[in-house]
Amino acid sequence: MTRVPRPRREAAGQALLFDDETTDRVLRDARDPGYVLVGIGETVHTRHIGTRAAEHAIPTRPDIAATVHHLLSAGRLVHGSRVTVTVDGRAEPEAATAVDVAVAAASDAQPGDRVRVFVDVVRPGHGLVTADEFSGAIVRENGSYLVETSAGEVIGRARSYRAGAERLARQHGFRADPVEIEHEHEVYPR
Repeated sequence: MTRVPRPRREAAGQALLFDDETTDRVLRDARDPGYVLVGIGETVHTRHIGTRAAEHAIPTRPDIAATVHHLLSAGRLVHGSRVTVTVDGRAEPEAATAVDVAVAAASDAQPGDRVRVFVDVVRPGHGLVTADEFSGAIVRENGSYLVETSAGEVIGRARSYRAGAERLARQHGFRADPVEIEHEHEVYPR
């Protein structure tokens, strides 16, 4: 009996999550004008520039909303205080949660934030990534590589083990330099 790997699915907007411009924009906009999560479904809304304390919220684009939720799960954004907002088309105010920038993400990365990253290819198509600050895995699927955090969350795709290690380092706010890749070779008796 052969073991069939469980299928991995990318979340909606997954390909856009690590577009550096989008991530930078979301982190910048989280400070001003700010984001709020409205209702039980925690739909992402924003406010007008310079009106962080305003009660009126505007729905965001799907790629921005996906990036906000991803940065919340990654710990770069955090849930803040409970607020009341009005949303376009609704007369009654709704309960919402403000989104704040995490303290670690509030400071811009310094040029010295380089980390040595090791990729240990334990079998063809499967690499384990380790660094002092984080870990994860890179798994080949359908001609490209899925990059996973240590919690098993798929954060995107990469074209190689090196590119996957660099993506994982960026996820944690670091720059992968150098990336060392080692292939394990099993010796089978003849």
